[in-house]
Parts: sequence; C-alpha cells; structure tokens
Amino acid sequence: MARIAIDLHGGDFGPSILIPACFRYFRANPQHHGVLFGNLNARQAFKHSCPANIEWIDTNDISDLAHKPAQLMRRDGFSSIETAFKAVRDGQVDALVSAEHTGVLLVLVGKYGALHPALNRPVLAAWLPTLTGTAMMLDLGASFTANQQQLLTYAAVGKALASTGEANPRLSLLNVGAEYYKGPEALRLAHATLQGWSDIDYRGFIEASDIFSGQADVIVCDGFTGNSIIKASAGALDLTFALLKARLEHGLLKPLLAWWLKRQLTTVLKKLDPRLANGALVAGSNLLVVKSHGNANDRAFASAIERAVSALALDSTGKIRRELDKLVEKWPLD
Repeated sequence: MARIAIDLHGGDFGPSILIPACFRYFRANPQHHGVLFGNLNARQAFKHSCPANIEWIDTNDISDLAHKPAQLMRRDGFSSIETAFKAVRDGQVDALVSAEHTGVLLVLVGKYGALHPALNRPVLAAWLPTLTGTAMMLDLGASFTANQQQLLTYAAVGKALASTGEANPRLSLLNVGAEYYKGPEALRLAHATLQGWSDIDYRGFIEASDIFSGQADVIVCDGFTGNSIIKASAGALDLTFALLKARLEHGLLKPLLAWWLKRQLTTVLKKLDPRLANGALVAGSNLLVVKSHGNANDRAFASAIERAVSALALDSTGKIRRELDKLVEKWPLD
C-alpha cells in the first residue's frame, strides 16, 4: 500500500480538477491511500462522493510566493505544497504529486530533501510515447544548460530508471546531427565518455526527428532543449487535431466521415499523446516527488499519481542513488 500526498493548489486549475482526479485514481485503486493537502473549503462540493481511502489536511495555498521560489528558503511555510513536502520528509507519506511549477519544486526539494552529491540540482525525467513503447527523456527544465559532467549524471539517472535487469538500456544524446563531430563541446565530450560505459547500450547521437521512433530507451539533453521538445510536441498534436476538426466539421457527409475517422485515429493518436504519459520525476534526492503538467486534466493528473506509485514499487530513488554512487566511483566528478 502506498500513501501519496497530493498538493491541491498547484497547476492551472487547482482543486476543481485535482480533486476529481484524486477521486478517479483512489476509487479505482483502493489498496492505496491519498492524503490531500489544501483548503478544506474546496472539499465541500465533493465531500459526499469522497472515497474512503482519502484523507484531507487543511492548509492554505502558496499565494504569490510561487512566483518568488527563492524566498521559500528563508521562511517556514505552511502552504499545501510545503506541508506536503514535510510529510514526505518525515515519512508520513511515501511520495508527493504536485502540478506546482518547476522552480517551486526544485527549491523545496533542496529545502526538505538531501540531494545526491553528484548533482548540483535535481533532474526532471519523463516518459514519452514512441512507436514501440516509451522512452525516457531528461533533463526537461530543471537546468537550462548542461556541461559534460551534468550530462553524465543525467545518463546515470536515466540508466537507473530504465534498467529492467533483462538488457542494458539503449541510451542516446540528443544533438543537431548524428555525426560524432557535431554539436557543442559538452555533448562531444560526454559522447566520448559514454562510449566507455559497459553497462549501457550507447547508441551515440540522436536527432529530434527520431525521438518518437523508439530507437532509444533513454534520451539525454540539457533542460532547455528537453522542455522545448516536450511543449512543441504537445502543440503539434493540438494543431493536428484542430486542423482535422476544422476540415471535417462542414458538409453533409463530413460529420459521418469525421465520426468514422475519429474511431480509427483515436487509438493511434492516443498512444502518441505526451499528456497521457503525464508525470515527471524530480529525481536525484531522497524524496520521491512527481511533477504533473500544470494544465493537466483529471485523467492526466491521475496518470501522474500512478507514476508516483510505480516509482515507489520500483524503488526509483534507491536505484538512482546507487547508480550515481557507481558513477562517482568509476568516473570521478569535479
């Protein structure tokens, strides 16, 4: 049984979306327990349909401090997100899921958790749909640039999360081309080092056009690039749906054609929707924290809760720590 803390005041929509998402997940998974942190006034409209495996902790939202994350280090906070972080730190819950923005989560991981010495800040790792299954990409915005050492630590985190015990994960560095001489110096140096790693299946550089092809299990890049790709992919998918809808809305036969196409395409396109793989691990500390997209709907946020439960079952924080320990021992970092 997992006890999962939920911050109800994060994201674009707050409790109006997050509470139904929690109800959806914990009603379908009665073996797990949800602890919802937020203003109890938001509960009134939902209290009669609340599953028995959910409890509520009355707290305030983070207010304007969300726009000034650095100030969170200088005060003892009692907002929903900070109270939830304290609960994870103190072992009252096993993991935390929040749609709060990345800056707040990074600051609070540093405030309430212990970051591995190999990292200078946490790394965001998320799973992307591909033609053959899923691939992990990291970093997705925790650090906007990355030097050689950071890229190697990202590779170690990705290896820990992608290893199944059956085969070494296929790992690639995202670059502007597949040729060994292309890209910034940091990428080329990391490329040279990764070729000496015996416990990964290093595939060299990969281009952005091949991310969703299934050629790699782990794709490593700097946070600016990773974040841009995730958001551009979601935007491209939205554009595809919008253009199809606009094209098929008019005409006598078009509604019937639209209905038929929707049935045919939904299964295919659903697999490629990045939001259905919602939930990025804020990885590298002793706390298990999952970040949801800020604009996630109730189904997507429920997926983020499932991500936290799965990470617990796989001992993700322990696997990452052990892999980073091996990295420091084998490839000493400055």
